[in-house]
Amino acid sequence: MKIRKIAILIGVVSCFAGVFANTGETRRKAKYYFTQGALEASQNNTASAYEYFKKAYETDPSYPDAAYTYGSQRLFMQNDTLQSPIEIMRSLEMMKSYLDENPGDLYASQMYGFITTRLDTLDEAIRVYERVYGLMPSQTQLLMTLADVYMMKGEPKSAVNAIERYEKIEGKSAGVSLKKVTFLLADKDTVQAITEVNDLIAVNPRDSYSRILKGNLYELVGPPDSVLVAYKEAERISPESGAVKMSLANYYRQVGDTVMLDNMVYEALLSEDLELDDKISILGDYLQKLLDDKGEKSRGDHLFTVLKEQYPLEPDLIELSSRFSAAKGEFEEAAEEIEYAIDLDVTNDRYWLMLMSFLLADSRYSDIVAAYERAQNHIEPSMALKNLYAASASQLKDGKRALKIIDSLLSEINPELVDGDMETLRSLRSEMDYETLEWVSSLYCNIGDIDYKLGEIKNGFSAYDKALFFNPENTLALNNYAYFLAESDQDLEKAKEMSWKCIELSGNNPTYLDTYAWILFKLGDLTKALEYQEMAIELAKETNDDNEEYIQHLNEIKKAIGASANQ
Repeated sequence: MKIRKIAILIGVVSCFAGVFANTGETRRKAKYYFTQGALEASQNNTASAYEYFKKAYETDPSYPDAAYTYGSQRLFMQNDTLQSPIEIMRSLEMMKSYLDENPGDLYASQMYGFITTRLDTLDEAIRVYERVYGLMPSQTQLLMTLADVYMMKGEPKSAVNAIERYEKIEGKSAGVSLKKVTFLLADKDTVQAITEVNDLIAVNPRDSYSRILKGNLYELVGPPDSVLVAYKEAERISPESGAVKMSLANYYRQVGDTVMLDNMVYEALLSEDLELDDKISILGDYLQKLLDDKGEKSRGDHLFTVLKEQYPLEPDLIELSSRFSAAKGEFEEAAEEIEYAIDLDVTNDRYWLMLMSFLLADSRYSDIVAAYERAQNHIEPSMALKNLYAASASQLKDGKRALKIIDSLLSEINPELVDGDMETLRSLRSEMDYETLEWVSSLYCNIGDIDYKLGEIKNGFSAYDKALFFNPENTLALNNYAYFLAESDQDLEKAKEMSWKCIELSGNNPTYLDTYAWILFKLGDLTKALEYQEMAIELAKETNDDNEEYIQHLNEIKKAIGASANQ
């Protein structure tokens, strides 16, 4: 909520405050209520304290302490009426009356300034901050707050001026200069920004951080050659600094020098001034960019050895290594690595979920069942673990056990999901959040897959209907339902509609394109079927999806086209 014209209402309440006679008896009663409110507040009786402060103010609206306290508490009440623009302005006016009588109250001024800033009444915040600083010039932190408020108001020059007033008293520092440079750049004053960094370096020529700041600045405003010069100066000053190494690494990444990039990341991982969490973060960012850029993944393997030698039994590092192995498609190695992490922390359910996920990606269904049974001895299996267990049981042709597990998962959400009719399901759906809807839809989709494989086709299609009822954009349900309808030669137009919707939601998937092509084939639209089947196969090559069924479908379509041509 933005309330810009505080001046319109400021003063309205005070115009009437003088109407009431401020008798000694009135003030005495107001002070009594105020004291009682403070006592209640000290005992954390918030509601009771609020009522006493309200009564104190209503008894004597000209009593500043009551006005400030009641006004500030109104701002934090969860009450729609009190949060209306008019009532918010009333609350601020109550606080203002106290501050104008007690301009030297630092805490009250800071609180009032904070609130007016959040309400976007920036001129009022500036007025109060400037006033209290004028009375208390030793409170230099107010100048930094003022700088931020001026910047919010869109006055970078005033913001820089506030910082310079601060620097005259406290001197220069890297953090303050960084803020100042940010404001100067916002004002498009690049010359002064460079001057500021050079001034910081002159004050402390042996500080490597100021050189890093200079390099960062040149990355934004140029010249490019000066970036490397600044970082190299920082390295000369602090040759073992991990922060310097990372600045150089970022530079070499931007210019495409992968050899120097790897060297700098390697040296950063060896540095002693970085904590393990920082190093894992650095390596994680490096690996992600390596994967995004489709770089040589062995570069990441080399860097892992650096940290593994330093921290051979660190679970977080082992987890990162297993994730990287999985990202490379090395699921067997990923599973072995996360097993080490499980040995170190057997009660970590995330590690068990990762293990079962890696095993699933490697189609090791028997090992998933075994892992689940081991996990049960150490943790209460989560719904995600149970779902993986059910999927694996299904792949092992143990569909009945899989269905039993899924029913237990649905029952955990709501028992009526297991056998409820559509009217009951409709009522349940209206009460669910989006995440739960997706989860329930996924479970029904699993039931559909299992029932179809068990030959319970009618039950399977009913489960798919429920999956789409809870999430109409469940692409797996849309695809599988459509494909199995085609395989059963049932309602091909419905299958075509669902399959096309699936492609619209997630077109770059060879399985979904294959399904659509197969449905077109079943409908006799051979030319279009061939077009989409060839698209599926080309996309499969790009994604290393070697599903033999795509080729079988292609051959069937071509055979039908040949037969049609010979008629």
